[in-house]
Amino acid sequence: MADLTIRTATGADDPERLFDLLWALAPDDDRPPPPRLAAAWRGIVAQAGRRVFLAERGPELVGAVDTVVMPNLTRGARPFMLVENVVVDAAHRRGGVASALFDTALARAREQGCYKVQLLSNSRRDDAHHFYEKHGFAATAKGYRRYL
Repeated sequence: MADLTIRTATGADDPERLFDLLWALAPDDDRPPPPRLAAAWRGIVAQAGRRVFLAERGPELVGAVDTVVMPNLTRGARPFMLVENVVVDAAHRRGGVASALFDTALARAREQGCYKVQLLSNSRRDDAHHFYEKHGFAATAKGYRRYL
């Protein structure tokens, strides 16, 4: 764990490298053409309240989590955080990478005054559910998705 670094992604980061890691989440996805990927990346890093945290071991990208702090009108107008695209390279799983990423994300949520952190997980990902529950998340809501 000592050689693990967690940092906020920047516009200077290579979106192709991150996409290679994210592909583990959706291996059937088509790879967008480089200009489209670059444009999406510029939008992500420029979005207010959004942070992509990267986990690196030396020069190797081994994990990532995408977060966004959303303004809110309820709960005393306190914001909430959405978490998406949690991924750790298969060779680095069960070594504390995801925990370090979540510690960083949760610290940011607290720092921003969020009243909750929310995420969705595929219903078939039992290992992920166990991880989330171990980190204080509870399956207290029923989620819905509509893919377009």
